[in-house]
Amino acid sequence: MATPLPDAPAARPSLRDRKKDATRQAIEDAAWALFTEQGFDATTVHQIADRANVAPRTFFRYFPSKEAVLYPELDELLVDMREAFHQRPADEPPLVSLINAMDSVSDELNSSKNRQFERFEMLKRSGAGTSSAFVNERVVAAVGDMVRERYADLPDGELRAQLAAGVLSTIMTISTNRWLESGGHGDMEDEAKHCFDLVRGLVASEVGLTDTP
Repeated sequence: MATPLPDAPAARPSLRDRKKDATRQAIEDAAWALFTEQGFDATTVHQIADRANVAPRTFFRYFPSKEAVLYPELDELLVDMREAFHQRPADEPPLVSLINAMDSVSDELNSSKNRQFERFEMLKRSGAGTSSAFVNERVVAAVGDMVRERYADLPDGELRAQLAAGVLSTIMTISTNRWLESGGHGDMEDEAKHCFDLVRGLVASEVGLTDTP
């Protein structure tokens, strides 16, 4: 019997990729240091670039705005969530698919609890609340695209996409805010599922009332 060959070592990132990762991390670190020192609203992109020893144009190669530095994990989470959504049954209600897709990225969310609390406190100090228009716009756009693709052949597919994106955005905003304001007790995805169950119950209740003779 042949001896199995050892697994090949993982390919090492190229020097270019390592430099790009180091530059991105330097920008993130500089931004968060400035946000902590002087507040989010008072910090400018030029200040972040100067602290990170890069030109402002280099900053914009990595982040479209300073809000994007505040949520560096968002784009990757949305990509993972999209992949999980596409793996769900096509005939499953879209909100159920979306909630399950959120559950699939729960480990990533839980691994960044400390950063989420820092962000929460930072935004609270700046008077911006716990949510962000930047996040809401990205989530609504991503969710809308997911649902739009599923119902591309239906005449009301666009309306379904808009409704699903709006409902999920509301669930995510409320559940995240409740989780953060509670001190992060329990898991964020459990709070989101609880909110979803309440929404489903409210809809079922209204349908039941409507159908009652």
